[in-house]
Amino acid sequence: MKASTNDNRFLSTLRALVRPVVQEWPLWLTMLLTLVPVSWQSLEYHWRWFHELPAGVFVGMVCNMSVVAVVATLIVWLVTKLPHRRLIKTLIYVLLFVQWVVALFLMRNFHTSYTPEVLQLLAETNRGESSEFLRTWIVAPGTVRALMIAGFTLLCVLIAEAKRRSVASFLSRPVPTILTAVTLAALLLQGLWLGHKLVMPYHSLYDLEIAETRYHSTDVISTLHSSLLTLKFQRQETHKAVELAVKEATTGQATCEADSLEMVLVIGESYNKRHSSLYGYPLETSPLMAAERDKGLLTVFTDAIAPYNLTSVTIQNMLSLNSIGHGEKWHELPMWPAVMRRAGWQIDLWDNQRDFMVGETFAASLNSFLFAPEIVQQVYHAVNDTVCEFDGDLVKHYYGQWKPAALRLVIFHLMGQHTDYGSRYPHTTDWEVWTPDEVPAAAAPYIDARRRGIMLDYARATLYNDAVLASILDHYRDRDAVVVMLSDHGEEVYDYRDFMERDHNPDKTAQMVRYENGIPLLVWCSPVYKQRHQDRADALTRAAGQPFMSDCLGQMMLWLGMVNSPWNDSTRNVLHPAYRPARRLIYGGLDYDRLVTQRP
Repeated sequence: MKASTNDNRFLSTLRALVRPVVQEWPLWLTMLLTLVPVSWQSLEYHWRWFHELPAGVFVGMVCNMSVVAVVATLIVWLVTKLPHRRLIKTLIYVLLFVQWVVALFLMRNFHTSYTPEVLQLLAETNRGESSEFLRTWIVAPGTVRALMIAGFTLLCVLIAEAKRRSVASFLSRPVPTILTAVTLAALLLQGLWLGHKLVMPYHSLYDLEIAETRYHSTDVISTLHSSLLTLKFQRQETHKAVELAVKEATTGQATCEADSLEMVLVIGESYNKRHSSLYGYPLETSPLMAAERDKGLLTVFTDAIAPYNLTSVTIQNMLSLNSIGHGEKWHELPMWPAVMRRAGWQIDLWDNQRDFMVGETFAASLNSFLFAPEIVQQVYHAVNDTVCEFDGDLVKHYYGQWKPAALRLVIFHLMGQHTDYGSRYPHTTDWEVWTPDEVPAAAAPYIDARRRGIMLDYARATLYNDAVLASILDHYRDRDAVVVMLSDHGEEVYDYRDFMERDHNPDKTAQMVRYENGIPLLVWCSPVYKQRHQDRADALTRAAGQPFMSDCLGQMMLWLGMVNSPWNDSTRNVLHPAYRPARRLIYGGLDYDRLVTQRP
């Protein structure tokens, strides 16, 4: 009798402990299933080889669910205690499904989750870009699949809620109660152990990265928390970079050998160089630049890459004097336009991607660095206060108020071939050339009429970009000038798989980095520049095949502009005989050259 009483007390205690989860099991289970989207993608990816399905996939999924289980258990406990339970549950479900649709959208279209890069892109995107983005992706196959999965999940939840009471009654029986309690206890203990990284006092991005390596968790809660911490530390880095730039522009040591010289840096956007006829594309998408090359004025670099496939972090490294291959961070050395400003150059920045929310976006964003008030005041002489629908109009706007200067650097940041390629060129007879059938495409089943149309728009946008570049060159044909043109990163346009734009999956392949990190690099010298500075023009020809990464652009720009400063380093200048290329480390540590030369 005593043993039976103890058993009843034991079961009663267990029932009391698991009662919130048992009573609200559909809500609890929905949180577990919808807050681990990365795990589901990993399981789906491996499922095609079920006989080789690694046990680690299931272990990782359980670990990720355990962190969510802690939060889910706390939430269902609150739901059972608070008034207006039905309303609270409905609000929670709405939030869960909004998150679930967004997570599936990111997974199905971009193979990513709530990473710092995604949050950074969201912070940098203005209203116009958002609507354009939605127009591009709302009917994409990945979006349709995401909505179908979300709809099926919603149907399952409605059925589960209809059966909630009967299942809860079954789970309250002795054996199910014990099994539920054991499973829940294991999940909660594991989740609390993993979740401690959410409350640890990290002091640097490095500390956070080490912790993520040791206690890797890809559930939504952990991912969002670590992403926000990452952006917080990047905010601190931007502050350091701004201080260095201002210090260099105001008190640095720099001189210029030239009395009269003009330079232009054109930063393109999402330029897949393999879609340029300069790099062998069958359609004549770069006829004007090819003509400059044939005149001997344009040098085409064949082995240039970007360290990332994101605009912000790439341009931050491009405009700073650091070298990633030498272990230097972009915020540890000053931006080279500040060095040129100190040497007596006038610096103008005309950015067609300018975001007017300067200082209010995540500090990791490009514009919080480029348009920091201190930099605008101390480094630039002029910046644009408006953007244009087309890059050609931005260029016209600049030269409409342009006056010659003895020493001037102009930086153009173009829209180039950004998302929604059909919006990147005027729809007139000048640019609506070729037909979908003329577009070179892989003989693959995924190349249908819609994708051919997208590829056609990309080819036309590239042709328009060629004309924009030529319009810039026209202003300097009779002047002592040099124009450097490159892209922030590359792009995929259904080149070897059914994918367009950029893939933010951390698992990089050789093909992926060839298209997304490979960039065009073009240097044009006016006839006057070639005549006056023949040694530099010859150096360009010799260096055209050298390996180059855009983080070392500053050394080349200082040398072409004949600027001398303590920051000059001939070993990092691709045009100098002393050039010693560092390892081209992309995405923070991946060796580009080793990856692209690996056998498949």
